[in-house]
Parts: sequence; structure tokens; C-alpha cells
Amino acid sequence: MKNISIAQVCYVRLGVSNLAESARFAKETVGLEPVGGAHGEAAFRSDSMCHRVCLTEGSPDRQSLGLELTDEADFHTAKELLAAAGYPVREADADECKRRHVRRALITQDGSDNEIDIVARPAQSGRRYFPSRDAGITGFQGVGLRTVALSQDLKFWTEVLNARVSDRAGDITYLQIDDRHHRVVLYPSKRNGILDVAFDVESFDCVMQANYFLKERQIKVLQGPGRETASGQTFIRFQGPDNLMFSYVHGMDNVGGRRPRQFNLRNESLCLWGSHCADVPELRASTI
Repeated sequence: MKNISIAQVCYVRLGVSNLAESARFAKETVGLEPVGGAHGEAAFRSDSMCHRVCLTEGSPDRQSLGLELTDEADFHTAKELLAAAGYPVREADADECKRRHVRRALITQDGSDNEIDIVARPAQSGRRYFPSRDAGITGFQGVGLRTVALSQDLKFWTEVLNARVSDRAGDITYLQIDDRHHRVVLYPSKRNGILDVAFDVESFDCVMQANYFLKERQIKVLQGPGRETASGQTFIRFQGPDNLMFSYVHGMDNVGGRRPRQFNLRNESLCLWGSHCADVPELRASTI
């Protein structure tokens, strides 16, 4: 069966209980550039794209992930393929597209009912990215997704979409879209939703500087500094409002056509240096 070719993970939309507090955190702590937003929303850049993160006032359970179609000509085919595979799908209206800064969008769900936007022609900003603080952010790396139906979600990502499994740690599954080791990670969980939003930074020094910056401001570091065993990237993960996790990462491996590797599920399989997370079940190797 033909699958839907995805070029990139282009944005996340995150429901937040307190828009002003979450927007302040995105600007002053994460270091993203505010770019306005529609009523009840606050949008932010991390690179040349028009936006990468959109905070929407409301339930933190309301989230979505935007994926760019490789070829806009495949828009109708994508809709047909999603429907044929049994996934709910509808075309976004003009207001929904405007809020997403895209020309067209299909709203669908994976097997865990995570909302996924398949979009055409996401907007570039056309001006230089200007961060609100010097966190060293160079771009949007990707996301961690909770899965309550791993086999169904793997079918969605690798058979309906064109993602490829790069590695596994236990049942934690790393998904490759481009040359990078992964852009999406599926974490088995008891609930769905976005677990982690990750941003590339320019050096390991930035990861370490973030460690001290966060601790000085009494922001909870959830894991790291560490080095991810499967991807080789260094990282630090920290807690934002509504218990959402953000990460700074650097140095992820590029991988070619090698076969996926299977790591045993233990702390050393998630972090080469042995760091672990006691507060997030999906990252707590001994309990997954």
C-alpha cells in the first residue's frame, strides 16, 4: 500500500491551563521568540519557521502535532489513505488553517487518539530568528508521544505514514523521518498526549549552561544532563507548566539504512551516563 510521505515535524499545539504563565515560561525560560497568535493563543518560533509552538488556552489534554506533507499534490490521496486505513480524518477550515499558519490541513488521530495535523505549505517567517534569551536554540528537534496502543501507533507511523523505526529500548520506539536518528519517540503509557518537546542547541556547553540556569531559578530538572544511548545526543529535560516536559538536545546521530537495534529496558539504555528520571513513568526504566 502506498504511504503518506512526511517531510518534517513542523509544530506542536499545546493546551494550557494558564496562558499568561505558560507564555512567560516559553519566552523567559525556554527562550523561544514570541510571534503573537490568535485570540486565546500564544505562538513562538525557534528557527526560520513562522511558528513551532502554539499555546492554546484551555484543557492541557487538548494537544496536536503538525506534520508537513512532502508533496502538496498528495493532499487528497493522504485523506483517502487515512480514511481507508480506518483513521478519522477531516479537512481543516479556513480559520483552523490560519491559526496553524498553513495553506491546508487534515486533522486526524493515531491509534492512541493523539491528534495529528497533516499539513501542506507551512509558512516560513522570512526574517531572522531572534530568541528571547540566549539558550543557544538552533531549531525544533522533535517530540515524545505517549502511546496507549503501541502496535496501532506503529502501523500509523510506519505503514500509513513513511516514518521508519531506528531503534528500540524495551518498547520505547524511536522513529526516523529524515536523516536524523529520530524526530518522534513513542513511549508506552497509561494515557495519550505529548510527553516531551525538544529543541536543538548549538553545543554541549549550552546543555550544561541550561542545567545551571534552570537550577538557579528552581525549575525542576527531570533528567540529565545525559547522553541518549540510542541516538548519541546529549540532553537535559525539565518541567514546564501543566507538567509538560521540555528538552534541550545536541549532537544527535545521523543514521542511514541500517537495521533497528533493540536495547534492553534499563537506565543505561536510555542514558549512556546512567542518569534516570524518577518523576516521569515513561522515562522510569524499572517501572515500564
